[in-house]
Amino acid sequence: MKKVFFAFYFFLIFSLLFVQFILGPAIGKVAEVYLQDAIVEYNRQLAKGAFHMIELDLLRLPRNEWKNRIQELEPQFGYAIGLFEYSELELADENLDQLRQGKIAVVDEGELLFHQVGESEMVLGKGPFSGLEPESGFFNLVIWLAITAIVGILTLIWIIPYWRKLRRISTAATAFGNGDFNVRADISKRSSLAPIALAFNTMADRIQQLINSHKELTNAVSHELRTPLSRLRFGLEMLETSENVENRAHYARELQIDVTELEALVSELLTFARFDRERPELQFGFHRLEPFLHQLLAESIPDECPIRYQMHNHLDEHSDKARFEPKYLARALGNLIQNALRHADRHIQVIVERNGKECTIHLDDDGPGIREPDRQRVFEPFTRLDASRSRMSGGYGLGLAIVMRILKWHNGQVTISDSPLGGARLTVSWPGFSE
Repeated sequence: MKKVFFAFYFFLIFSLLFVQFILGPAIGKVAEVYLQDAIVEYNRQLAKGAFHMIELDLLRLPRNEWKNRIQELEPQFGYAIGLFEYSELELADENLDQLRQGKIAVVDEGELLFHQVGESEMVLGKGPFSGLEPESGFFNLVIWLAITAIVGILTLIWIIPYWRKLRRISTAATAFGNGDFNVRADISKRSSLAPIALAFNTMADRIQQLINSHKELTNAVSHELRTPLSRLRFGLEMLETSENVENRAHYARELQIDVTELEALVSELLTFARFDRERPELQFGFHRLEPFLHQLLAESIPDECPIRYQMHNHLDEHSDKARFEPKYLARALGNLIQNALRHADRHIQVIVERNGKECTIHLDDDGPGIREPDRQRVFEPFTRLDASRSRMSGGYGLGLAIVMRILKWHNGQVTISDSPLGGARLTVSWPGFSE
């Protein structure tokens, strides 16, 4: 806390000194340049009455008594006054012209003032005035000591709660670095440090999510790879021991199937890990939905597939364009279509709707459906449900997790409900329309 206190304290003190002794005088000099005429006139007005009274007093006396009278009057003034002839004055021509015109000549920024006495050739002078200022060195010292003390107290009052909040963030960061991934910085939203605490908490949430995801992925990968690797090991043993040509060919085909399954699993794992780790560069734009979905269905469903499909587009021609990222939305919808194909009996359908700014796509199948208690859990990675939705029908439990991630990039969501066809309805929605 000492470093923060002294840094802020000395910054304030040096700022005050800078304003007092550098910026203030500089502004004064600039003001004098721009207000010079006004300052001269101000000094004339201040001296006008005194000059007039002295002149009236002198003009009542013979001229040879004027200097004696000035000497008598001088003690009554707090500054020097004198009577001079023009030849004694070392003034600029401008000042001499002012005197002969009956004006008051202001010299040395008001330190000296001169005025001609009546119609005579004598000039009455006043000043200098600088010696009249009181000695203020000790007083200024006391004032500055008081200012530094007050600034120190106010700084301390401000810095103590500020430091405590910094300590909370520092303590949370240290604990997080030591492995306590549940710790967060508890700072009031009204605090000036709230953005820092929010950034730390957001970072901590993300890191904790990545660590948990890494643990889940590691555990799941070891579990998922165990079965195909066991089958590969068993197949290799059978291939080595079998002498029958047909059996060896059969085991070779089984090995090829297992290798293909491993390749698909690794590809799916890498895709999920990439999507879970970072957000790719997304190319959002407005695209027509009907041709996009027709092409996607044609690419996802082979001609020899026994499952029939229908698409119902409830959008008119003027509202058929929605904002989305075509590459990744196609990946998400492709996963949903493959999911529907695996579990449908004979039929699936795609329905496109608009609800205000929301674009909604329903994918229905006539399969066994998904029980309501499992509808949230099914989006967790590596989650498989009952036997009707097992890996024997394809998939590794990552497809819907990937769909969920892609819809989050679109600020949307994916939900599961009962399909009017009797199976499961998977609905994706996102703010795809501007109005």
